[in-house]
Amino acid sequence: MKRPLFAQRHPYWFVTIMEIVVIFVYILAGTIAHFLNLSNLALYGLANLGLTIIVAALLTLMGWWRVIGFRSPDRKSDLVYFAIPFIPMIINFIPGLEVSSLGHLMEILAITLMVGFVEETIFRGLMLNALKAHGSWKAAIITALLFGLTHALNMLTGRGILEQAAQILYAVAIGFAFAALVLQKGIIWPLVLAHFLIDFVSYLQRPGFAYPPFWVVIISVSIAIVFTAYGLFMMMQPRIEKVMQT
Repeated sequence: MKRPLFAQRHPYWFVTIMEIVVIFVYILAGTIAHFLNLSNLALYGLANLGLTIIVAALLTLMGWWRVIGFRSPDRKSDLVYFAIPFIPMIINFIPGLEVSSLGHLMEILAITLMVGFVEETIFRGLMLNALKAHGSWKAAIITALLFGLTHALNMLTGRGILEQAAQILYAVAIGFAFAALVLQKGIIWPLVLAHFLIDFVSYLQRPGFAYPPFWVVIISVSIAIVFTAYGLFMMMQPRIEKVMQT
């Protein structure tokens, strides 16, 4: 019989190590960006390039590409459930978009693709799959909280406290809903696509635009309520257990 992977034998240690790796890579990228006087966008690109290489190597070595959800859905109708994750992208269109140059557009495209792949694969893929044998609810909640904690790293980019608190709030809610979708439907790639498009549109927002603090709170709380409710709805649906372990 094939020996279980470290992630299966010691899921909490595996998740802890993954979180430490993410934090370390961001701190390292932030340090490099500081000394080289790089932009915040370059910081994200540097950090997520490193994480993309690490995650892709892990998935290949563990044989977990299909296991975590890079596969076809069991039913095409399952894709309908992934419409809600695109709501933040629609909201990000409100300020209007502006493209300064083709080179800048391609830079944003590359970075947001990496961010979408890395964050979904780590939190809703590797971590969630390692933890779910100990309870789906526990796995969804833990990964959502860690997702919110990781977004606190944006303090490295100099964001304000209010903006940071708002982002952590809806990051936890979105993390919970996304985890519920993966647990119920067994696929992750629609979330990678949604995550990528949310960030991509956000980076293309009209320069200088900023919601007043009051509206930042209103929008963030509203998103948090919608995604928390949707996550609860998905978690309470009858679920046919899928064999997701190697």
